[in-house]
Amino acid sequence: MPPRMAQPQILLQRSRFLAKTVLAGAAVLLVLLVAIPFIVPHQSLPEQIIVFVSLFILIAALVAGTATAYLFMTRAPTIQLSEPGPRAGSEGQGPASTAAEVEDLVMRLLDGDERRLMRLIVQSRGDVLQRDLVTATAFSDAKVSRLLDRLEERGLVVRERQGMTNRVRLLLRQK
Repeated sequence: MPPRMAQPQILLQRSRFLAKTVLAGAAVLLVLLVAIPFIVPHQSLPEQIIVFVSLFILIAALVAGTATAYLFMTRAPTIQLSEPGPRAGSEGQGPASTAAEVEDLVMRLLDGDERRLMRLIVQSRGDVLQRDLVTATAFSDAKVSRLLDRLEERGLVVRERQGMTNRVRLLLRQK
């Protein structure tokens, strides 16, 4: 399974590199296009050239904005470290806070649809029917099944057959 898990990470790194390259190229193009009127007297330029340059500036700005948005949307989640201090034996720092920290970390590492499904499972106290997840998310049966397959592969949930549906149980909870 590790090669399968590594593949999306490699693709993400490559796509982020491509987005950074596109962003750098669009930034250079923007600088050059904006500099044209300062280098060449704009009174000597025909109106069509000025419109043409303006359109290129608009397109370069849109490409730069899209690349920037992609980079922000795919950035790695930041994990906030707790303040240093004694952990073991501290008042109020028992298994419940550790389980909450683990749940928070897991939520940050899931993609959008997996995170949405996992939140619903957590909100239902870790025990919900699969058909209820389909109803609550408005995802198709197949999509919920695929998402649950991924969550099961990661050891976060387990499905148990119950009649015509499955009961989904959260494995993260410590009882």
